[in-house]
Amino acid sequence: MPTYEHTCHNPECKNEWEDIYSIKTDPPKVCPKCNQETAQRVISGGSGKGIVNLTGQDLTDKLKSDASQIQREAARDEKKYANLLGESRYSEMQTKMDRRGR
Repeated sequence: MPTYEHTCHNPECKNEWEDIYSIKTDPPKVCPKCNQETAQRVISGGSGKGIVNLTGQDLTDKLKSDASQIQREAARDEKKYANLLGESRYSEMQTKMDRRGR
């Protein structure tokens, strides 16, 4: 029989558990911890939790894509740009720009 993951949506409980039952059986509605009708079955992709390790060209392509996205975001958002440069470097740049503007 399959194993199913469940979670309680009661904000005071948030219990998580696994249960084994037939695919034909309805999932539980009552949380075994708080006894409230707030239980839901969690849908996951097989093993569910995992890490994908990229290597070679896949890794290079992903890094280039991420770098381009960060550049676009920094160009639109001054705070992100300042965070990427670092506070002291950003302050230096702002001071130089202010002096040129006088």
